[in-house]
Amino acid sequence: MTAYDVIGDIHGSADKLEVLLATLGYEVVDGAHRHPDRVAVFVGDLVDRGDSQVEVVRLVRAMSDAGSALVVMGNHEFNAISWATPNPDVDGDFMRTHEGRRGAHNRKQHKTYLDQVVENSPLHRDHIKWFRTLPLYLELDGIRIAHACWHPDSLAALDAGVAQGTPMSDAFIVKANTRGSVEFAAIEVVLKGPEVHLPPEWAWKDPEGTLRHSARLSWWDDSATTLRTMAQIPTGSKFEDGSLHPGLPDEPSDVADAYRYRDPVPIFFGHYWFTGTPRPAASYAACVDYSAVRDGGSLVAYRWDGPGPLDMANFVSFDRSGVDR
Repeated sequence: MTAYDVIGDIHGSADKLEVLLATLGYEVVDGAHRHPDRVAVFVGDLVDRGDSQVEVVRLVRAMSDAGSALVVMGNHEFNAISWATPNPDVDGDFMRTHEGRRGAHNRKQHKTYLDQVVENSPLHRDHIKWFRTLPLYLELDGIRIAHACWHPDSLAALDAGVAQGTPMSDAFIVKANTRGSVEFAAIEVVLKGPEVHLPPEWAWKDPEGTLRHSARLSWWDDSATTLRTMAQIPTGSKFEDGSLHPGLPDEPSDVADAYRYRDPVPIFFGHYWFTGTPRPAASYAACVDYSAVRDGGSLVAYRWDGPGPLDMANFVSFDRSGVDR
């Protein structure tokens, strides 16, 4: 049975990644970080936000090519693919639109990556070609990996559109960006996570200032049975007018039931910007995204060595103060 080190969302934090890999016992051999006994697994979101995104892609890709790492696609890799894929129905535009107010928002989210890789350069095109080859999820010998949610119906829909081991096609990318399609719904769940849509009076602004009309669901948490406990609206969030958002009503809800994870097989995921001391999200579920690129955040890995419930002692993290086991 292979031993895995599951590593969270990097978002261009190459310095933290290099220190974390060294702490985990990986050494550079023939141009790639390798471990004599373990394989790294990256949960996606290599790019956007950080100041060393090209280096992160180079380092992770070298490990993947060497067989010392596996990588699944994150929503930011999918967004990068969609940004660079022409829209066959709109001359001069792309599947993640560059036009209008929405296009300005999309470019703002993607700007740091585009500036670092140089938009439409040979390196940029090479990145996109590689991103297309990344699997949308992994089921390994004993663990499961998905960027934002493990949901069998959505995974089956993705399998129908992207054959295992083949690059993502233009036709699939178009469908996956077409609201109302099966492919769009599946990508939304697996790469972005199931959400609950909110009435206008409960809209909230995220830490980057974007007004949100939905909230992510804690699909891994069986104890979250009310809107307040299952919907992820960060403490301290505000309404559009700047006043403090109190969170959602503490009333019973079954909105997350369709996505509940109850299998005794460890599922590792990223995406959710956890904070604090790393710990399992549930007995068989662990988020390894602890906000690496934000002030005070940590780049986190979980060292998996075999079956059984997850243990917080197996987390290893790197923050500005150094490495904490």
